[in-house]
Amino acid sequence: MSSGWSKDYPSMQGISEEALDENNSHKKMLHLIGNNQEVIDFGCATGYLARFLAHRGCRVTGIEVNADAAKVAEEYCEQVIVADLDLISLPETFSDKKFDVAVFGDVLEHLRDPWRLLREVAQVLKPDGCVVASIPNIAHGAIRLALLKGKFEYANLGILDDTHLRFFTRETVEKLFEETGYFIDSLERTTLPIFAPSPLIPLVAKHDFDQSTLKLLEQAEESDTLQFILKAFPLSLEGKNSALTQRCSRLTEQLQQLNLQVQQLQIAVERSQANLHHT
Repeated sequence: MSSGWSKDYPSMQGISEEALDENNSHKKMLHLIGNNQEVIDFGCATGYLARFLAHRGCRVTGIEVNADAAKVAEEYCEQVIVADLDLISLPETFSDKKFDVAVFGDVLEHLRDPWRLLREVAQVLKPDGCVVASIPNIAHGAIRLALLKGKFEYANLGILDDTHLRFFTRETVEKLFEETGYFIDSLERTTLPIFAPSPLIPLVAKHDFDQSTLKLLEQAEESDTLQFILKAFPLSLEGKNSALTQRCSRLTEQLQQLNLQVQQLQIAVERSQANLHHT
């Protein structure tokens, strides 16, 4: 099942990870996935994410329903399986292989039964494995305003992609993972202003709405959230230990960065004091 947002991704094939904007879902997902991991990329399309992962030393297995796209993805994946995610049995397909990370880049909303697939994913993860996913936010402010005008029109891209079968808010994203046996360790977002001229959201005019409505919406949570980017672990002792270990590692890294900043500030203060004394 290709990601519905992938229709615009062929233009990304020559872009480096460093060139990706910090508000880009791939940038955020790559940070959560890490380096040198055994990754299964669901709905890998033409391998645009797998290319970045390969550069990070990851070994990627892709699953893609479009045979032509899968052929292109073979350049970046160790293996690409052509299959429909609503029909594949993961325990049977990967009876002798386990993964560190299962990736869903704007894919779960395309499935008839994402609950079944997430439950099966837990069976092909290593004991300390996790899921990294991006999921569009149906509660974006532009969607809400369009509904107030009586409009819910599908598009070729974005939140209202015409191949989406499921729609999620933050609450139902959390519920999806809780019901399938995971806990969400981190939840990030990509954002897009409500009135941005973008094909990813409905085009709405500010002057069509009264100020009280606009103020209420602009203050609402997730009104400018385009996608949720999350990292989830199975509800097992190993999953919880892995989450705590990775969280500790992140905190240690942040502490090291803060210590470096303190040292740099101390040097700057000492130089300023020396210059002042000299003066």
